Amino acid sequence: MIPAVRPTNRARPVAASVASGTGEIPDTTVKTKVWLERDGQFVLGDGGFLLLLGILEHGSLLGAARQIRWSYRHAWGYLRRAEAALGTRLTQARPGKGASRGTVLTEAGRLIIERLAEIRNRIDDAVGPTGPTPADVASRGRRTTRERRVSSARTPPPRPPRDRDGDWRRGR
Repeated sequence: MIPAVRPTNRARPVAASVASGTGEIPDTTVKTKVWLERDGQFVLGDGGFLLLLGILEHGSLLGAARQIRWSYRHAWGYLRRAEAALGTRLTQARPGKGASRGTVLTEAGRLIIERLAEIRNRIDDAVGPTGPTPADVASRGRRTTRERRVSSARTPPPRPPRDRDGDWRRGR
């Protein structure tokens, strides 16, 4: 029988004897994810938090996306979906030329960063630093090599030529 888990305010390594006493549990790590929802719809998670922090640091969406190893298109789409779910803008384009142009956070974007940082800090204080690393965030959604091979093997059959002998000039 597994003993009841009591909440604690201190982080502890997870390595203990199995309740039956026959063996040891190998060293394991507790992982957590934090995200915001509005009306049951996903708004922003750990990856979005890192993206907003990168925008704050670099002053551009491209620099932030490169930092967390996301494509610009994925980062841009992620922000647009988050803004649509929230109903407010998180970023604002800064027009200009050269280094003066880029992306800045709106007040709502800064408040989101503060809220997620506060929540993440509470969780880390309770169970230790368990959030995803930047490498974990960057690897989400990527296909494995096997999945790429399987999806590329499913190409549609070649289309038959317009004319039976394949000469396109005779179809006139």
